[in-house]
Amino acid sequence: MDIRTASRVAGAVSLIVGSLAIAIPIEITDDDAPIAAQLQDYASHSALAMLSNIVLLPVILMVPAVIYAARLARRGAPRLAFVGGGLSALGWLAGFMSVGTGQIALYQGSTLADQAGAAALIDKMNGDPVYGTLVGIFVLGHAIGMIVLGVGLWRSRAVAPWVAALFIAYPVGHVVGHAISPVIDKISSVLLLVGAVAVAAKILRTPNEQWDLPAGKGVAAAEPVAGVAA
Repeated sequence: MDIRTASRVAGAVSLIVGSLAIAIPIEITDDDAPIAAQLQDYASHSALAMLSNIVLLPVILMVPAVIYAARLARRGAPRLAFVGGGLSALGWLAGFMSVGTGQIALYQGSTLADQAGAAALIDKMNGDPVYGTLVGIFVLGHAIGMIVLGVGLWRSRAVAPWVAALFIAYPVGHVVGHAISPVIDKISSVLLLVGAVAVAAKILRTPNEQWDLPAGKGVAAAEPVAGVAA
């Protein structure tokens, strides 16, 4: 198989599987509740908590997914693609290291006999400056990054405007949902899934020769002139 074909297929799979995992509606506890209450919720829904942990595995595909989306936008909007893809990938990666780790800690802590000790440990982990920095990078990186990436997809005309709008709508709905209602957050994840599937379809339809064309000023020179034999 041509490596360019393999690359495009890998990108499409990452976009679809990663965003699908994000859209799976799993609700175990209130993230704003005291740690002791969260541990009790995890203990009461242990099977669902285990499923939530397993879903973290395909969610990690969001890192290459945003890089491939940026790769698609690169030709028409190289700077926006670079900034949006880079920030998004960094944000998602920091999220797995912080939020994902915290989720696993809650699950394992809920299985211990010493609930008070588990709660104290998780509280200390949440108060750790490195952990807090990772959470901050996740929040800012994936929110701002996804918006910039969406603008890049729109400016590049690589996809339809509504597809780019869905990438922009996701982080906005995610932030608003956390502040107002988890329903809005879930809707935003479905919007991301729809947008990601559309980007994946565009990547699969892109010929290998166009996938390899340079970005920015090199685009016009690389494209054949109409009516001139190649």
